[in-house]
Amino acid sequence: MSRFSFQFFTPLILLGLMLVDGHITQALSNTDMTVTSSLFLIFLTYSILQHSYRYMVLIAFIIGVIYDSYYIGVYGIASLLFPLIVLFVYNIRQTVFENRLTRIFTVIIIVTAFEFFSAAIMLLFQLATFNFGNYIIYEMAPSLILNVTFAILLQFPLEKMYGMTKRKRTLQPYKKM
Repeated sequence: MSRFSFQFFTPLILLGLMLVDGHITQALSNTDMTVTSSLFLIFLTYSILQHSYRYMVLIAFIIGVIYDSYYIGVYGIASLLFPLIVLFVYNIRQTVFENRLTRIFTVIIIVTAFEFFSAAIMLLFQLATFNFGNYIIYEMAPSLILNVTFAILLQFPLEKMYGMTKRKRTLQPYKKM
């Protein structure tokens, strides 16, 4: 797929995955446990390979605003965290995309950071009240298990989709802002 078509389809793919995440989350959650799917974050990590820094920050912010309005109901949480995740992965991309194991660990870090910081922001601004220990046991841990499983299962298709082979490097050159 050409870079131009990737630039056009990436926001649509990410937006569609955000909606699929909502359906998976609803299907797997019950009254005792909430399992949050984060396919969006997994694909966002790989999308950084194909696009410029500014483009990905802009896309992450726009989708963050949509995520805030669709799932959270308060603007500012995902629209802050998604661009920060892009900045984080963009700055460590040379290390992240060296091998498969580092990609799995990066997914663990990103999903954990998003879940933790979104909950911390909600608690800080008193948008929600809950026991943080129960949150880790009944929401964060099952979500990590699900998303690590997704990352492992999708690793080969994503490598093929984003052109990650030993012969061909697709990393954007590092540019200072």
